Amino acid sequence: MDKNNFNATAATAPYNFVPLNSTVISDNNPLVITGIHDRYDHLRRSTGYIECKLKTLTPMYIRSGLTEEEIRAKKEAKDNSNFFSPAGQIRIPGSSLRGMIRTLVEIASWSKFGFFEDRNLYFRGFADKCKNLSEDYNSQMKPYDRTSKGSIYKMSAGYMLKEGFKYFICPAEKTDSKNKQFYGITKAESFNEIKNIGEKRSDFTYYKLEDGRSIVVSGPMSNKKHDWIINKIDKNIQNRIEIPETDIQNYDRDESRDDKVPDLLKQCYNDEEVPCFYVEWIDGEGNNRVSFGNTALFRISYQKSIGDHIPINGKKNKEKIDFSNAIFGNTFEGEKDPYVNPIAGRVFFEDAKLVNPNEKCLMDEESPGILLGPKPTSFQLYLEQDSNIVNELKHYNSGTRIRGNKFYWHKSGEKWEHKYQNSDNLNEKIKTRIQPVKPDTEFKFRIRYENLSDSELGALLFALKLPEECAHKIGMGKPYGLGSVKITPELYISKRYKRYLTLFNNDGWELAETEQGDGAIDEIISDFENHILQKMIASDKGEASSLWETHRLRQLKTLLDVEKGKELESKEKTEYMDIKQFKNRGVLPLPEDV
Repeated sequence: MDKNNFNATAATAPYNFVPLNSTVISDNNPLVITGIHDRYDHLRRSTGYIECKLKTLTPMYIRSGLTEEEIRAKKEAKDNSNFFSPAGQIRIPGSSLRGMIRTLVEIASWSKFGFFEDRNLYFRGFADKCKNLSEDYNSQMKPYDRTSKGSIYKMSAGYMLKEGFKYFICPAEKTDSKNKQFYGITKAESFNEIKNIGEKRSDFTYYKLEDGRSIVVSGPMSNKKHDWIINKIDKNIQNRIEIPETDIQNYDRDESRDDKVPDLLKQCYNDEEVPCFYVEWIDGEGNNRVSFGNTALFRISYQKSIGDHIPINGKKNKEKIDFSNAIFGNTFEGEKDPYVNPIAGRVFFEDAKLVNPNEKCLMDEESPGILLGPKPTSFQLYLEQDSNIVNELKHYNSGTRIRGNKFYWHKSGEKWEHKYQNSDNLNEKIKTRIQPVKPDTEFKFRIRYENLSDSELGALLFALKLPEECAHKIGMGKPYGLGSVKITPELYISKRYKRYLTLFNNDGWELAETEQGDGAIDEIISDFENHILQKMIASDKGEASSLWETHRLRQLKTLLDVEKGKELESKEKTEYMDIKQFKNRGVLPLPEDV
């Protein structure tokens, strides 16, 4: 295999990514900069609404919320197969439409990468195929010692405890002949020690011995020969380590930790002193940090967070007001970010309602394929890679960028039902049933907008009026082909000054709202495109004469192309990989190279 031949061992997935922009383009609307939103600027800004028709191309599903009775019965979301139907009316929530369109505006306008969870992910790679990962793990946990020709464990051991809302680690005493806090004992010795205290040895369990030591039993491994002994706790309060809140939150949000692995935070509620292993480290901002786990070779935190791989969201760009925040607002972001002031949104999405409310549009209730959350720990898929050579792959401690905005390929929508085999042995938590609406179901919804500049209105229309061969994706079940929809916008502009000069016209109330034709819409979109093309750097623009010709938006257009998606589906190039394929750590090609 030639180096960097990405197609030779390419990964397959029902999704791909639109690459990040290199810079952020500012929105210079003075109303946004000054924060003045108490008046209509009818001379330089537009106010009105966009009437949208939405047609489902495939089955589409958005789950309804649980009722009070279901909540009291401790039902889970998956137990409810009903489509979103407030007051018994089938609808697409405006919040879902807003989120979908905001993402497209963010991409098309070279805005900051928004709405991601900035946290440290975890990994355990002492025997990983990726040499870069295993070397990084071993350097922190058990580097090879040339003198003894063996591994020297670098992690520490102690006891975790909870005081109020804070967690601490008290180191174990160093009492053995080698001045170690912990050591290994054979399974036979462990069995006898545990038997002597009247217990039975089980995996993923710890046992307190009468002399203050603890035995820690990890999970089953074919070549595991011993368990761990942790010496008794060091009671000197000056030696204990406070665990930063960031590390508590990161540990709590680690979805990749196996369900069988003990949750140390929960164990602290039931036990005053929980045996644990830990390593201390310092992050890029000079803060003391702690990674911890239940056994010696535990999963440790990457020292770079997800946000460290998004350079366009750095301090310099955070001070800019981009199109996405200017149009949709950033109330929640502003409360947390000292560099960004809160901005009121100027677009308002209504729920999409059925064009024909009496239409029987629901399909029969069926089970889709297993719906799981994203797995960003798969760095070969979620991070930009320069090579597909497994030993050269970059992980979350590397200096590389995330792949960008995640989109699912369009599919035919004909193979979304899944017949579970051996369902009695399947984890009930991952099974669900849904009742989608049929293909060719028509909805309509309205987007109201206020005081948008021509460029801002153009950004909104650009995200709504996709090229003819493209369509949007919304709702659940996207990996299996659900949620492909076609949106057709009609633009109306309101002349507020005229509305209040005259009360009535020949048709009734004077609303001063006029429909704009396709030509006007295209002209407004063109103004937006020219603005972005003029502001972007040369390396992002290339030879492009329109936004859809830029490298980034070519990838987006490919992902949104309905027939392209169906073609790739027929060739099985957009399927999830099986375990064997996944372990090879193949790299995802760019969308246009799939």
